[in-house]
Amino acid sequence: MKRIYDIGQLFFLSLFLMACSMQKKSTRQPDDFLGNLLADSSLQMAHAGVMVADAETSTVLHQHQAHKLFVPASNTKLWSLYAGLKYLGDSLVGLRYRETGDTLYALPAGDPTLLHTDYKNHPVYEFLKAQTRHVLISTATWKSRHLGNGWAWNDYNATYMAERSAMPVYGNVMKVRFEATKAGVATGKGDSMNLVLKTLPARLLPAEGNRFVHDSGISRPVLTRAQANNQFEIRYNQRANFFVGDVPVATHGIHTALQMLGLQSVSETERPPGRYGKPFTTLYSQPTDSMLAPMMHRSDNFFAEQTLLMASNEYLGYMNERAMIDTMLKTTLVGLPDKPVWADGSGLSRYNLFSPADYVWLLRKMKTEFSWQRITAILPTGNEGTLAGLYKGLEGKIFGKTGTLQGVVALSGYLQAKSGRQLVFSVLVNNHNTSASAVRKAVERYLMQVYNAH
Repeated sequence: MKRIYDIGQLFFLSLFLMACSMQKKSTRQPDDFLGNLLADSSLQMAHAGVMVADAETSTVLHQHQAHKLFVPASNTKLWSLYAGLKYLGDSLVGLRYRETGDTLYALPAGDPTLLHTDYKNHPVYEFLKAQTRHVLISTATWKSRHLGNGWAWNDYNATYMAERSAMPVYGNVMKVRFEATKAGVATGKGDSMNLVLKTLPARLLPAEGNRFVHDSGISRPVLTRAQANNQFEIRYNQRANFFVGDVPVATHGIHTALQMLGLQSVSETERPPGRYGKPFTTLYSQPTDSMLAPMMHRSDNFFAEQTLLMASNEYLGYMNERAMIDTMLKTTLVGLPDKPVWADGSGLSRYNLFSPADYVWLLRKMKTEFSWQRITAILPTGNEGTLAGLYKGLEGKIFGKTGTLQGVVALSGYLQAKSGRQLVFSVLVNNHNTSASAVRKAVERYLMQVYNAH
């Protein structure tokens, strides 16, 4: 009887364990697609953090390592976007000026739209060009550096890392055109070449110091700007004989900007205008959202950096991203669930560290403080901007910001589920060792399932 009793006991115990297992499985059923995301082959070597929450009630629907810190890449631009929405008003300050005798003193405001090719009208340039008196541009409010903390130093030649400055012109890039044509004189090493190098604006091209190097081992020209100045080394051959593209300028404060403006009556001074006298007049340039929208749609690093500097100038009275970040974290962002490390405005720095819970908190805060119409006009939606080719069918249903660095893929934003329920989400993936597109597709599959399930 003892043996039978033990067998029966084991039988009922096994039934109990099976029931528990079924109950556990049933409670996990809604999260199966999160499990699928984490088990995807593209994420096998990666660290991932996920949070999906109700936009209205803040009820968390899915989460995995949501309070861990991750490198967010260009998701950092969401914090710069918030600063722009909060502190820049509806129009960008292009310049503040005061007239004194035969001199006009001007304070730049970090506006990145001056002579930028995205814009047809340039009120600041027209104002400066029309001046009959001497114009002194004061750099006294510039308290930052041309490159950000944690930026890759050898990316200085790439267009995505244009230098920051108090008074950008042409987006702090110049257009470069190089062409090598056969001169028709045969030599032992191939035909000699006529070499033509031009920049726009042309006055930025130094008369001397550019180096031309024939290199038979390349298939296209290689143009490298010197790190400290605007001189070039150009490698070329008969096959690699033509190049046109944008190259960041070495700003040297606003010295290069004044060269690019080409106005003889404008010069620079480090001396601040006097504390007394006529009040400053503010000259506006462009609608604020006409800069914020392309910043988010094409993930414009330069616009993002200057946005944070402009916000600092308007709120603190000087341009310093570090001071502005510290101020915001102690004031308007004091309620963040996790303590982030915030280093720059664009996300170029790997010093940046945020949690998915921080992004969900920020997105809900933005929706509370600013109009939904404004937010959705600035953020790209499905199959648009940096989401092009993704989330087809969710146009007008998903709005978000991507982020990509080597080993990093991120996406945070808003999702209106199939039921009409509005969600906020953040997916941050670090240390993957596969293609970014494979990770993006895995995240897309997950969010499409979230869309259908809620």
